[in-house]
Amino acid sequence: MKKTSLPVFGASALAILALTACGGATTASQESAPASETATATPTPAKQYTNEELVGLLGQVKESDGTTRAVVSGQELVAQFEPVRVLTKATIEPAECANLGTLGAYQSIDGSTSAGTTRSKTGDFITSLALTSGVEAGLLQASLDKSESQIEACKKVTLSAEGDTMTLTTEKINGVGNVPGTVALKTLMVMPDGKAGAIYSAHAIKDGVLISATASSNDAASGGPEAAGALMDQAAALIK
Repeated sequence: MKKTSLPVFGASALAILALTACGGATTASQESAPASETATATPTPAKQYTNEELVGLLGQVKESDGTTRAVVSGQELVAQFEPVRVLTKATIEPAECANLGTLGAYQSIDGSTSAGTTRSKTGDFITSLALTSGVEAGLLQASLDKSESQIEACKKVTLSAEGDTMTLTTEKINGVGNVPGTVALKTLMVMPDGKAGAIYSAHAIKDGVLISATASSNDAASGGPEAAGALMDQAAALIK
């Protein structure tokens, strides 16, 4: 009798569609200032937000009906994405894509502060928002640059377990929210039984805060970019 395919391709795969957070992408690079300006200008360091400040900002994010979301931070935020990490028990090709960053699992940055909303259903999508700060903006950018290289290498990924295979296809998309420098992705996940789900994630840095929003549902649902973009725009308006 064949064993269940690691709940990897059952409950865990479905759980992924209910998960959202920081994925891998990078904001657009800024043009270098002319040499004469570089020599005289002293850039103002971006503010580094505390955990309490990030929690306070996220507590102001509103649902379409005006209600607010519960907020988690630190290890509680990381723990929300344990079902995604179960998938690492499968055989993943290419091997360098084993951390599954394109699935939107929150990736912590050493020394940073972080907080995020709990997952919530908005229309056809389950959405979430995460903020990361507490370190120099250059470290936030470096982390995203590293993730971007993974995205390029992991446009198509297969996960295999006990004869079953799930495929993930990721592409960059435009038009998610209005935050300058936003980079957004769509990951289409096709499970062994043919069912599919889509995960939309968007990321941008504003004033010392990395903003990440995700919306997930079945691939037939429309409105994912709009759902993620609305969260991005709310967060950006609160960071001043």
